[in-house]
Amino acid sequence: MPPEFNFIFRNSTIIPALEKPFSFDKEILVREMYSWAREAFDLRRGSFVLFLRSAKKWYKLESTRKLSRYPLQKETMKISIKNAVSLKKIQDVRKELEHKLDHFMPFGVTHVDTKTSEETNNLLVEYSLAFLQQAMLSPSEASFYIPSRAGTNVGFDEEQELVLIGRQMIERQFRNLASVSSVEQMTIIMRIIHDILTRDIHSTKRDVFYMDVNSFEKQTVSDSLLEDLSAMLQVTRSSLNISASSKGIVVGRIDFKEKGDLINCRAIGAGKAISPNIDDIEDLDSDAEFVLVIEKDAVFNRLAEDHFYDYVPSILITAKGQPDIATRQFLKKIDDELKLPIFAIMDADPYGFEIMRVYSVGSKALSFESSHLAVPSIKWLGLLPSDLAPESGFDIPSSTLLKMTAKDIHRSKLMLEEEFVVRKPRWKEQLEILISSGYKAEIQALNARDPQYITNFYLPQKIETGDFI
Repeated sequence: MPPEFNFIFRNSTIIPALEKPFSFDKEILVREMYSWAREAFDLRRGSFVLFLRSAKKWYKLESTRKLSRYPLQKETMKISIKNAVSLKKIQDVRKELEHKLDHFMPFGVTHVDTKTSEETNNLLVEYSLAFLQQAMLSPSEASFYIPSRAGTNVGFDEEQELVLIGRQMIERQFRNLASVSSVEQMTIIMRIIHDILTRDIHSTKRDVFYMDVNSFEKQTVSDSLLEDLSAMLQVTRSSLNISASSKGIVVGRIDFKEKGDLINCRAIGAGKAISPNIDDIEDLDSDAEFVLVIEKDAVFNRLAEDHFYDYVPSILITAKGQPDIATRQFLKKIDDELKLPIFAIMDADPYGFEIMRVYSVGSKALSFESSHLAVPSIKWLGLLPSDLAPESGFDIPSSTLLKMTAKDIHRSKLMLEEEFVVRKPRWKEQLEILISSGYKAEIQALNARDPQYITNFYLPQKIETGDFI
C-alpha cells in the first residue's frame, strides 16, 4: 500500500479553533480532503479553502490536484481551514481605477518633474550661472527664489485630491544681512549636489550633512536646504540623487528587477527591504488583486507569517509608522504601473489618521512633490473608529480600548477643520466618531480574541463586505 501522510486539520473559521487528526494517501485528489473536512467539521454552510503548512511554508490546496503535487514531509503536517473570501468588492474598485483619468497639475501651482542626473545638473548649472551674472551686474537684486511652504501657499486641490503648493516665493537676497547665511548655505548645497550629479552617484541626506558639517551645524538645516533646492529647480528630490534611509518592507505577490536582479517577494518570507533609490526598481509584475499598506510592523509580520497574500492574493507593505519617502515612491510606482486597488490598515487614533492622510493626499512639507508621492485612490480599510463599537460585530474587547487624551481630542478637532477632511465626508464621520466616543485603539486590539483574528476574520470580512472608505 502507498504510504499515508499524517495531518492535523485546524478549523480556523471559528473561535476557538477546533483541531482533528487524519491521514491521507499522497495519490488522492485534494477534493477528497475537502469532502472529509466538510463532514468532520460540519462545514455545511459557506465555502472554505485548505492551506497546507509544510517545511515552514503555506500552500493553498487546489481541489483538482493530487496531494502528491505538494511538498510533503514525514512529520505530521498542519492544514488550516479558512473561509473562502469573495473578491467582488475589490474587483469593483479595480474596474473604477481602469477608467481613472491621469492627473494634471492645475494652474497656479508649483510642479516638479523627475529628471536624469545630466538634466538636473544642467538645470543647476544654468541657475547658478544666472545667479552669478545677476550678482555681478546688480548685487542688490541677486536672490534665490524658493517656493514658500507656508500655510498660506499650501492647499488641498479638490479635483486632484492632493495637497499642493502655490507660486508664492521666498526671496533670499545676496546682499541682505538677514539672509546672507542661508544664501551661503544654499551655494554649498548646490556645489555638493553638482559634484554628486556630475559623478552620477547617489548619496544620503546624512552624507550631505557631513560633507560640510561646520556650515550646516544641524542635519535639519541641510535636509531643509535639499528640499528648497528641489523646489527651486522644480525637480523631485530623487532627481538630485539624494535618498533618505528606507525603513519600508514589501512581501507577497509582486516581482520586480532591482539593479538588474529579479526579486520575487513571494519567496522572501520576512519581506524585502524597499530600496531608497526608486530608479533601481523596474519591470513590476504581479498577480495580486490589491495592495495592503500596514501601519504597524508587528501586524505586518503577523500577516506575512500567516501568508495572508496567498490566502487572499495581495501585496503587503509597511513603513513601520510614519511613511518614509522610499516607501511612498514605491507605493506610487505600484499605483502608476500596476493599477491595483490600495487599502490601508492603521490605528484607530489621530496618529493613524495622520499617517493615512500622508499616504492619500501628501504632506505639507513636501507639498511640491505630492503628485509624485501621494496616492489619492487609497482606501481606508481599518481600523476604523466605527469598528470599535459593539454593533460593528467585531467584538473588540473593551479592555483593549484606550481613552482619548486631551491632546488626542485637540488634534482630531484640528483635523476636522482641514479642507481635505471637509471634502471627504466619510473620513470626517470617522473622526467625529473618534471624538464623540472618547476611545481609540491600536490595530493589535483585534487580536485580543485570537492571535490570528486579523488574518482569519477581520480582513476577510472587510474585503468581502466592502467595508472601507
